Amino acid sequence: MDHVMHGGNVWQGNDPAAWLDFSANIRPDGPPDWVKNALMDAMDGLPYYPDPEMKRAKKALAEYLELPTAFVLPTAGGISAIDMATQLESAGMLQFAPCFAEYARLSENRGARIGNIPILTGRHRIGDPAQQAKGRLLEGCTVWLCNPLNPIGCAFAVGQIEGLLRQVEAKNGWLIVDEAFIPYCPEHSVTGLLKDHERLLIAGSMTKILGIPGVRLGYLCAQPHVLAQISRYQLTWELSCFAEAVLCGLPKHKKEVRAYSETNACRRAHLTKGLEGLGAHVYPSEASFVLADFGRLMAVISQKLKEKGILVRQCSNFEGVNDGCHLRLAVKDEQANNRLLGALREAMTCAENP
Repeated sequence: MDHVMHGGNVWQGNDPAAWLDFSANIRPDGPPDWVKNALMDAMDGLPYYPDPEMKRAKKALAEYLELPTAFVLPTAGGISAIDMATQLESAGMLQFAPCFAEYARLSENRGARIGNIPILTGRHRIGDPAQQAKGRLLEGCTVWLCNPLNPIGCAFAVGQIEGLLRQVEAKNGWLIVDEAFIPYCPEHSVTGLLKDHERLLIAGSMTKILGIPGVRLGYLCAQPHVLAQISRYQLTWELSCFAEAVLCGLPKHKKEVRAYSETNACRRAHLTKGLEGLGAHVYPSEASFVLADFGRLMAVISQKLKEKGILVRQCSNFEGVNDGCHLRLAVKDEQANNRLLGALREAMTCAENP
């Protein structure tokens, strides 16, 4: 697998902490204290195999998501949930692009035919998923939508997604909504639609907002008979004692997670204003990152940033924004954001005055 297609590659030297990494959209403050304490307490479980039925983890996840326990399945990160969802019987896969590369890669592993539905209707214009899907859906297809959308950051309202879902249902297909960034805007989650729509699945992750990519904590939600159909593909003991411990503490800290999303929104607004001050167009975002179009090729400038220890995400494998002018940038704290803005300003000025 080519890991250049993803951000977060801090393993390019001897010390991953040496990088200021704007290429991965992870909580910049590190895990909250309650998560660190849960991980320390989980050390007591190291001598034992984890519960293969994940009973405590399922109960806690259901409480956090406000769903019946039978509707949830904890997974080893969002990527595991995505992989299991590709096991659904399907006549082909359609994805709203630009999007996360793993939907196509993992679907191709199952022999699926891949098609794209453009979400951009023109330069900097974001379409409505239901409108964009009209006339494009195939009988029995699987449709993937990331909400908020990676790499753009925009979020679609529940009503918009429900309109798309009804089109998918009319084709006897499946709609899989990737809510990896929904903790930053939980009002847009479609978990409330699950009870009435058996053709809907939701993949999710707690990695980003809790700052724990190394723990691997995600989930898959669907009606019980659908989960039963695909959960047999999950590896036994997939959820580690560390992931279980964090999950079990999550319901008690739901308000803290929501409060952190508001902190992120303030930081995002500051970063957006700074990027616009540099002449970039910043797409609307409700996630932990922004997508900026600088209107100029950014490869040389990205390299200059790397020389200063700053990693950014070029968008070479995101269809529709792969013109070399776009960068996806994580939202960090004010000090880090200011460091990025200063380094960008210097690199862009030097490029103009060689």
